[in-house]
Amino acid sequence: MDLRQLRYFIAIAEYGSFSEAAARLRVAQSALSRQIGALEQELGVALFERHARGVTITPSGTLLVERARRVLDEVAEAQAEVMAQARLPSGEAVIGTTSTTSRMLYGPLAERFTREFPAVHLRFVEGVPYQLLEGLDTGRIDVAVMVDPDPRAGQILEPLVSEQVYLIGPRGAPGMPEAACTIESLRRIPLILLPRPAGSRVRLDHLAAEVGIVLQISHEVANVDVVKDFVARGLGFALLPHSSIMPYVTENRFAAVPLTGVLITRTMVRRAERPPSAAVAVLMDAIRDEMARIIAAGEFGGPAGAGTPA
Repeated sequence: MDLRQLRYFIAIAEYGSFSEAAARLRVAQSALSRQIGALEQELGVALFERHARGVTITPSGTLLVERARRVLDEVAEAQAEVMAQARLPSGEAVIGTTSTTSRMLYGPLAERFTREFPAVHLRFVEGVPYQLLEGLDTGRIDVAVMVDPDPRAGQILEPLVSEQVYLIGPRGAPGMPEAACTIESLRRIPLILLPRPAGSRVRLDHLAAEVGIVLQISHEVANVDVVKDFVARGLGFALLPHSSIMPYVTENRFAAVPLTGVLITRTMVRRAERPPSAAVAVLMDAIRDEMARIIAAGEFGGPAGAGTPA
C-alpha cells in the first residue's frame, strides 16, 4: 500500500467511476485499474463492486476511505510544516545595547525568537557606547540600539523613539527646581552623568556649550543604575530619560522635572557595507515591533502616556 494507491482509491470513491477518476487525475484508466487491483490483492478484500454504470464502494472500501483520507491529510500537513521550516531564517544574529535598553528589549526578543524563529541563534551583548561601536566595526555585533549616536561613515542610523530628559534628585533636596528647567539653570547644580562617548552625555555637552555654560560634574558613572544610586545617596543630581526614572518618581523616591527642549533618541545602528542576512533582517523587524509595543505601553512617556516615535 502506498500513497499513490490511496490517492487513486479516494478519487474513484469520490467520483464513483474509474473513467471519471482517471480523467480528473490525468492518468490512464488501465494504470488506475492496475493500482487498485494490486491494492485489493494486498488487502485481500474487494474495495469496489463493478457494474455497468460505474462502481459502488464496498463496506471494506468505506472503512478504508476514512483512514486513507486521514493518512493523506497527515502527510500534507507534514509536508507543509517541513517546507515552512525550511523557509524560516537560520544562522546567528547579534544585538548590542546599553544596560537600560537591554532590560526593555532582551527578554521579549528572546521569547519571540524561541517561539517564531527557533533556527536563529540570537546572541545578546551589553556594553557602553564605545564597546558597541567597536563591535559594529569588527562585525562582532550585527545591530546595536544606542542613544543619540553621532553619524559615522559606513553606518546606517534608524531612529526608533524619542523621550523627554528629566533632572532628578532626592525629594526636598536643596537646589532642586520646582518646575521645568533649562540647560542654563544647571550652571551651579552638581551633576552625576554618564561619561563620554555616551550619546546623551555628548548631546548635553553640546547644548551646554551652545548656551555658554560649563556643567558642574561631581561624578561620572557608566551605569544608569549606579547613577540613580548616587542620586539616592544625595551625591548630586542626574539627567535621565523618562523610561529610566519614572518608577522611582511614582514611588516618591525621586523628584523630577523635565529639562525643557531636551530629548534623547534611541536609534538602531548597523554597518552599511554588510547587507543584513535573513536572521539579522528578522531581528531588525522584531526590534521595531518591540519598540512599538513599548511605546504603546507608555514606558517612554510622551502625550497621553504614549512614546514619541522618532
